[in-house]
Amino acid sequence: MSKHLDIERQAAAWLARKDGDNWSAVDQAQLDQWLALATAHRVAYLRLAAAWSRTDQLVPGATAPAAPSPRPLPRFSQWRIAAAMLVTAGVAAGWFAVGSAPSEVRYETRLGAHQTFALQDGSKLTLNTATLVRARVSHSVRTVWLDQGEAYFDIAHDAAHPFVVMSGANKVTVLGTRFTVRRDAGGTEVVVVDGRVQVENERMPGTPVILAKHQKVVATLETMRRSDESDAAIDRQLSWREGKLVFDQVTLAAAAGEFNRYNKKKLVLADAGAAGLTIGGRFDADNIEGFANLLRRGFGLDVRETDGTITIASRQLPGSPRR
Repeated sequence: MSKHLDIERQAAAWLARKDGDNWSAVDQAQLDQWLALATAHRVAYLRLAAAWSRTDQLVPGATAPAAPSPRPLPRFSQWRIAAAMLVTAGVAAGWFAVGSAPSEVRYETRLGAHQTFALQDGSKLTLNTATLVRARVSHSVRTVWLDQGEAYFDIAHDAAHPFVVMSGANKVTVLGTRFTVRRDAGGTEVVVVDGRVQVENERMPGTPVILAKHQKVVATLETMRRSDESDAAIDRQLSWREGKLVFDQVTLAAAAGEFNRYNKKKLVLADAGAAGLTIGGRFDADNIEGFANLLRRGFGLDVRETDGTITIASRQLPGSPRR
C-alpha cells in the first residue's frame, strides 16, 4: 500500500468513528493529535470530508421511488467512504495529470566534493562535501529539503512563488537571493550573501528571524542567534566553493573539525594545549597531510600518522617515531 493511500484510509477511519454514537472528548483529542502530526493528514481528512458532499447521489436508493426501504446507511458507512475516496482519487488523478506537482529529485555529493546543479525554475544549487538534498522545484512549486551537509543557493526571483528550504525543523523562505544553509548535529546555520530571507523554527512558535545581506543565524532546538558578518567573514565561509578552507585566528580544534568534514583521514587532537592553539591561513580542503606537516614544522607540534588518523599533540607522545 502506498503511503498516500494509507493516509487516505486512516482519514476515512477517523471520519467513520466520528460519525458513530460513542464519539467522546478523548476521541476528539486523539483526532486532533493525528491531524497535527503532518500536513498530509489534514489535507486527506479535509479532502475526504469535502468529497462526501459529492457522493449523495451515489448512495444506493437515493433516487429510488418512495417505498419501504431498509434502515438508512450511516453517514460514513463503508460504502459511502469508498465512494468518497473514489471521488477524491479522481480529483487527485486529474490534478497530477496536468503536471502541477513536480517529482522529487535527489542531489548528492561525496566526501570532499562540491558540485553545482541547475534547477527547473532557473535557480542554482551548489552542494558542499557529503551533502544530500531533495527538491521539488518547478515554475510553480519551489521546495528543497536539506537532509545533511551544506548548500549554497542562488535563487531566481519569483514573488508569486517563494522558494522554501527545510532543514530539520527550520524553514528558510526567500523570493530571490543568495545564501548558504549548513545542517549538522549542532543545528542549522543560515548566512545571507545578498538579499533577504526569513528563518523560522516550527518547534519554536513566535516571530520569525529576518536576515539581510551579510547576516547569519544559528538555529538550535532552543535558540536562534543572529549576528552581523563582515565581507571578509562571508568570503571565508564561502571559500569551500573553490576547494579552500580559510581560517582567521580560530582554534586548532575548530580548524581540525573543518578539515575532517572533507577528508576520510581525520585529525585527532591529543591534548587541550594543541586544541586551544590559534591559527590562520588559507589551505586546500583536501590536503590534510600538508596541514599536519605545517603544524609540525611551523608550530613544533608532535604529529603521528596511522592509516585512518593523524594525531596532533603539543608535546612528544610515547610510541612510534615522529612523522
